[in-house]
Amino acid sequence: MGTELNFPQMTVVQSEQDGVQVVALSGELDLRAVGELEAALATAGEDARVCLDLTALEFIDSSGLATVIRAHQALTGGDGGFAVVCSEAGPVRRTFETTGLMALLTVVADRSAALQALG
Repeated sequence: MGTELNFPQMTVVQSEQDGVQVVALSGELDLRAVGELEAALATAGEDARVCLDLTALEFIDSSGLATVIRAHQALTGGDGGFAVVCSEAGPVRRTFETTGLMALLTVVADRSAALQALG
């Protein structure tokens, strides 16, 4: 009998709100899932204003962090913008704090603050 592995899933939901591309993730962002996030960000385009909503994300690993950093660099280098929505407590927020990314990224507690930041 074979071994069945249950890998955590990540869900990506894309929408548009007030001219901002919203990419909302839930589940776990790890090496197996970064391709889905990269694809979602690519559909937004280089000059897009993107709100990455991580409030329903339960875990992020180093490959996920690297993808978020690359998105920030790509979108803030031109006419675009990038803001991350992250709960004020929890493992994802703690990862952002301990890695120093709070100083690099625009991280806010809710989607309305992100939309305002991306004005």
